[in-house]
Amino acid sequence: MMNALERMGLQNYFQAVVSEEDGMESIAHRFLSAAVKLDRKPSKCVVFEDDPRGITAAHNCTMMAIGLIGAHRAYDLVQADLAVGNFYELSVINLRRLFANKGSTFMEHEKQIIEKSPPKRKLTIDTIF
Repeated sequence: MMNALERMGLQNYFQAVVSEEDGMESIAHRFLSAAVKLDRKPSKCVVFEDDPRGITAAHNCTMMAIGLIGAHRAYDLVQADLAVGNFYELSVINLRRLFANKGSTFMEHEKQIIEKSPPKRKLTIDTIF
């Protein structure tokens, strides 16, 4: 992989490269290895993937996933956080929105739990003589 990047003069555009040549067992291991090489938390990473299995692996690693429509149809990539037909459809705003919404689901569930908790009961003790 590095030889190909060097021949095309692209090696300086990447901080880290993880490829099949690294001998990782699974897609998820490759994603986590990339996060380690970039010194980033997986939850702060975005994976660009054209395969539903890769999107699942990214989510299993707590990463965001952008589905690239092409090899698979859009309906095969519904689990992606965002699906695009090409990179021109991406914008900084779209990427920021991915992370702006992250964690809001947890807070919504927490709010529901608080709102649905049973009312507190007063404990009364009667003494009989």
